[in-house]
Amino acid sequence: MPYGIEEEVDLLEYLHAILRFKYRILIVAMIGAVAMFAYSKLVDDIYMSTSVVAVNIKEKPGGVSPKDYRASDALGLIEHDFIIEAAHSNERDRLMARMRSMKFSQLFIEENNLLPYLFHKRWNAREKKWEQGFKPDPREAGQIFNQAIRGLNSDDESGLLRINFKTRDPELSAQLANKFVERFNRFIRDNDASELKARREYLEARLNEVENIELHRSIYRLMETQLAAESLLYARSDYPLEVIQPAFPAIYKTYPQRKKWAALTFVGLILLGVMISIGFVLLKNLRSGLKEYQEKHTASQAENDKTKTGDKQQVTPTQPQTPYQGDDWVD
Repeated sequence: MPYGIEEEVDLLEYLHAILRFKYRILIVAMIGAVAMFAYSKLVDDIYMSTSVVAVNIKEKPGGVSPKDYRASDALGLIEHDFIIEAAHSNERDRLMARMRSMKFSQLFIEENNLLPYLFHKRWNAREKKWEQGFKPDPREAGQIFNQAIRGLNSDDESGLLRINFKTRDPELSAQLANKFVERFNRFIRDNDASELKARREYLEARLNEVENIELHRSIYRLMETQLAAESLLYARSDYPLEVIQPAFPAIYKTYPQRKKWAALTFVGLILLGVMISIGFVLLKNLRSGLKEYQEKHTASQAENDKTKTGDKQQVTPTQPQTPYQGDDWVD
């Protein structure tokens, strides 16, 4: 290969460059690892607690379907559809979406007074007020809560749901994880109860408007089923989430992993030093090749200029003169 660029890699040359800078590489790597470990001391310790729950899908909500109805009269199809809402095919996904919803997140933050924790850098704990007139945004608080505090992991094989809470206090993480399950169950029950109440009020209004006896019987059956559904709704404490394992305070911190950070920094700086040493060798060969190329190019240009100058100095040969054939000149 021309211009000092070798076709085969000279490993000994690269190894020599690495060994020449080995002490510098090790010193820089050690300094970087110590600096990373010192920086990790400035990061708050985070503890995670996990609550394992099972999601109960209401395939037979309230147990008041027509075949399970225990009254003297069976519910008709229209009556059943009016009172009982069938389980959706994506019922689990709907529950997960409600758990992640901004509405429930803001409600949970407000009831547990988590705003001073979420914006602790702007909260004056001694005076119990926000610094410099700071006013927390509920939307930003909900985003921080969903992204950094609470986590949801669903296991498709077992159907279990893991609710994780990560805070700076292990006791607080466990308390929030357990409260989250209890509060979400009440949140769902309250929503279902409000729907049942709206339907009952509609039935009571229709009862006063109609005079047909058969319609009265139908409405009374609906109201009876309504009361049964409400009773079973509040009687179940594990709906829709059933606690399999409650959360306990964490013994060890989850974040940051200081030793791991320092080790990765040490190894990364060593690899970076090796790459820089190899880069110096490549740069040296490249400079040598460019220098050789410039020298050859300059020599070739000078030779071309010399050739052109010699051609200009050559004289073209003339024709020999013929003697004069006149009267005065004779061969």
